[in-house]
Amino acid sequence: MNIKKYAFFAALLLCTMAVSDRVEAKDLIFHMGNEMIQVIDTDTDEITDIPIKGAARDSVFSADKKFLYVTGTRRVIHKLDLEKMQIVNSIKVEEKGWERFIYGLVVSQDGKTGYVNVFSRRTEAGEVVIGHPEVLQIDLDNGKILRSLEVPFGIVSLCLVENDTKMYAIGQDIFTIDVAKKQMEIVDTISMFEEGINILALWHYTAENDGVWLSPYYSAEGMGLLSIDTKSGKVTKTMLLGEPPFAYNAIYSPDKTKAYAIMDDVAVIDLKTRTYTKIVPITEGTCYGIIPTTDGKKLYAGAGGSTITVFDVATMLPIKVLQMATDGMGMRRLTL
Repeated sequence: MNIKKYAFFAALLLCTMAVSDRVEAKDLIFHMGNEMIQVIDTDTDEITDIPIKGAARDSVFSADKKFLYVTGTRRVIHKLDLEKMQIVNSIKVEEKGWERFIYGLVVSQDGKTGYVNVFSRRTEAGEVVIGHPEVLQIDLDNGKILRSLEVPFGIVSLCLVENDTKMYAIGQDIFTIDVAKKQMEIVDTISMFEEGINILALWHYTAENDGVWLSPYYSAEGMGLLSIDTKSGKVTKTMLLGEPPFAYNAIYSPDKTKAYAIMDDVAVIDLKTRTYTKIVPITEGTCYGIIPTTDGKKLYAGAGGSTITVFDVATMLPIKVLQMATDGMGMRRLTL
């Protein structure tokens, strides 16, 4: 082979390797613990500790995936820089003596403001005063309240849709909030309670599901999956067939052919047939979080206790159990 041909094939090989490196995704799993977020490198299962104040609860990625916002003990919003892997800002949403407890957090596309659903209390003349539940738009730099809207009791999750023009507040029912106007306003209600639907929407994997908010729900018929497409705003209720397992949380597989639901078992759901193809008990006990790697090969099930069980997706057999530093409330996945 002459020198010119050798140089050509060498350059081609280097280009192929570069493309291969670019398309091979790397996943990090964030375990939301007490006074600590622990980051798992799914290639090696090595763990990095990030100290925080309070127990990690609600969490949401910024649109550019540069930051993860996490509530500590439902009172403080921590801003985690995902390049530095450290907390770079912490704010409280408090005003005029009100303590505010956050159940539901989303971040606008530009990353400048966020929306929180809060329950409030303060003390007056030695007596505890409970405020009306509110959805607040806040400045994410300093916690300043920009707008507020009184909402019904029981909301625990928020979902921004249609380029931040509309928001769903999910709880006993689903309330549609117009956030494009000067004053936020509830413009529609999707009835859940009257239809006999029960949902505990404390967890969601909207970023991991390519922009689809997802949660299990229950009715007299069994278990279903409630999904909200953040691009179109479409709300879909999909009833599943067969004897239902109990599930707190659910996530799609990377290829969207399956879903995984979790509580005391991992339920593998075929989305085409709407059936359970496998129910696998978790020997470590109740879990709140379940996340597949983006290559579809491994499944991480944990939070609720202090362990995470790693499953082989092909066999749904445990590969290993990771011992974490604290009990957890949830998990998130960042794909690099």
